[in-house]
Amino acid sequence: MYHERFNKVQPKLLIMKICSVCLQSDILCSGCSRKLDDGKITRTDIELSRAIHKISKEKKFDVDFIQSEEDSGKVFVVVESNHASRFIGPGGRNIKKLSQLLGKQVKLLEKAEGSEKHVIEKMIGAPILGVNKVYPQEIYSVRVEKRYARTVQPLADVISKILDRNVRFVFE
Repeated sequence: MYHERFNKVQPKLLIMKICSVCLQSDILCSGCSRKLDDGKITRTDIELSRAIHKISKEKKFDVDFIQSEEDSGKVFVVVESNHASRFIGPGGRNIKKLSQLLGKQVKLLEKAEGSEKHVIEKMIGAPILGVNKVYPQEIYSVRVEKRYARTVQPLADVISKILDRNVRFVFE
């Protein structure tokens, strides 16, 4: 599922998770409500889309996100690598504004392509010593240096949801 979701060629036009009518109102149309009920989008996707739309009306903020996950009061947002700098904004203004609008801390995760090791390394922002697949449960055991334990451990559930695989971190 990860490869289907992330390896598709994205069009140049921004494709928000909800329609333009729902972006500007506080209620959802029947189509967007159906997407929410079917699990194609989440409440976090809706809130984030509306916040991005609100910022884009104020200034040139033409970015979109691939996926969002909420965990422990933080919103983790996966964006294309080429959109990351625009998503953060000069001096971090855009991401701070998003945090204010959502009332939660926003953490950016860049989309990466390649092996599982490379993808996870790019998302957690720390070097990985190795990735072991543990069978039959098919758990990815990611080996990371001990000094990164505090920053990486809280991301285990989020990375698991984004990759659609069981991921656990082992610190050496």
